[in-house]
Amino acid sequence: MAADGSYRVTGGAPVPDPARVAELAAELDAGLPETFGEPARAAALERLERALATVRTGDLTEALAQLTHARTVLQALAPAALEPRKGLAGLFDSRGRRLKTFRARFAAATTGLADVGQDLSARIEGVTRRNGALDRVWSELREAIGDLDAHLGAVFARLTPVDPTDTASPLEARGAALTACRDAALAALPRLRGVQNTDARLVESLALCRAGITAWHDDWKDGLGLAGRRPKRVRPDQTRLARTRDDLLNRIAAAMAELDTARSRRVEIAARIEALRRPL
Repeated sequence: MAADGSYRVTGGAPVPDPARVAELAAELDAGLPETFGEPARAAALERLERALATVRTGDLTEALAQLTHARTVLQALAPAALEPRKGLAGLFDSRGRRLKTFRARFAAATTGLADVGQDLSARIEGVTRRNGALDRVWSELREAIGDLDAHLGAVFARLTPVDPTDTASPLEARGAALTACRDAALAALPRLRGVQNTDARLVESLALCRAGITAWHDDWKDGLGLAGRRPKRVRPDQTRLARTRDDLLNRIAAAMAELDTARSRRVEIAARIEALRRPL
């Protein structure tokens, strides 16, 4: 409320329709100020609750476990294992034997990482769906703020001019209650966008991992002589194989960092929205 007693819309919310404010002011003249605007306040609270529930959905623990598993598999599949031992130990060793063993380990790893890739696809879809849900609840919360602004416009129109000695009137108290609810809802809006921004980075990172798994598989299949119908006799380029593997490991590390950030951010923002809602 401004110094002259008029109500000013702040925070980027849509300006209420003056005709709607006048209509509500007429209702206020005929009704009880103690309950004025309660449906609007209840709607805003319900949307705050839904925002909180949406922020809390989508457990990311399993995604972290999948990436941890993929990292372990890749770290155990070092291209250096293709190199035969030196000296006497090498008498019973050979490149052909090591290549055969390495191919079998690669085949086993391929199955496991394919499962990880499928899981990442499901996680990406889940985060994307939640992003859509956050968009809807953000828009609905903004609409609730607009409705509260219309009611507050009616309240403060009836309180003009302001009597500084009349701080405990039912209408003043109702205006304070509606304002508290409106301010809490408004403060929640950028927090919801914060979750979405964090999730956008997470989706990008998970998608890079998923693409990296495919690139690793295709490159190693070719490099190990397995791209045709029958295995070829090849001498794999260990540097090439290591480069492709390390690229995927770097992508996994980046995705795990984004997962940690996303989980922490969700907990933080959920706590902030809960703190906004609790006094109401």
